Amino acid sequence: MPMTSMSFARAAAYYDATRALPEQVSDQVCTLLAAELAGRRRCLEIGVGTGRIALPLHDRGIAVLGLDLARPMLEQLVANAGGRAPFPVLVGDATRLPLATASCDAVVACHVLHLVPDWPSAIDEALRVLAPGGVLLVDFGGGIPAPWSGALSRIAAAHDVTDRRPGTSDPDELGGYLGRRAAQRALPEVSFPVTRTLATDLDNWEQQIFSWTWNYSPEQMKVVCDDIRRWALEVGRDLHEPATMQRSIRWLAYEPVAP
Repeated sequence: MPMTSMSFARAAAYYDATRALPEQVSDQVCTLLAAELAGRRRCLEIGVGTGRIALPLHDRGIAVLGLDLARPMLEQLVANAGGRAPFPVLVGDATRLPLATASCDAVVACHVLHLVPDWPSAIDEALRVLAPGGVLLVDFGGGIPAPWSGALSRIAAAHDVTDRRPGTSDPDELGGYLGRRAAQRALPEVSFPVTRTLATDLDNWEQQIFSWTWNYSPEQMKVVCDDIRRWALEVGRDLHEPATMQRSIRWLAYEPVAP
């Protein structure tokens, strides 16, 4: 597995359209985070991207510093902010933070660690830059299974196509790595309904919207999707019939413990 963190440069133009939360949900999440971060002098978001989290936090008075591996994502952040970044932004890798030790009061990682093969180094770096009393906030993200998800995974696997990511999406894995170095607690969960269709999922696969699809050629993804359409026809699955699932956003707080 390559040890280079995954860049979202190719996704900058469509990231907000495909990853944005409903406005009310985004407001709930950012209000929750702002309460956790209030009064802290510098809050670093690694993988800040287009500012989906950082811009609302800034609007709530949080002293944000944004870092991302992909310059195009930061350019989109600037565009989203009206042409000028309202807080400092840096191009950099979470595994090699260009920041002094103990220079931040908080580090925020939203849907990032699954993209970092050497995620332990990213965690070590986050702990290094945290000042005493600091906090690391993590949202692992993750997919929302639909009624057809199991069948899609089986068909894709028959073509050696999987949605495996290079990093970690497992809170237990992170907790095991941190051990006694940090105390963990859960922030209140935010849940909301999500509706989608099999047709939409297949369109996203073929257009290679999500990062796991970037491991495969467009031709490979088309073959898989064509096979799935044949399966749907055979079993009578309507491609355009909507299904509604419940999505839960779970932020975890890790507070380093003095040795």
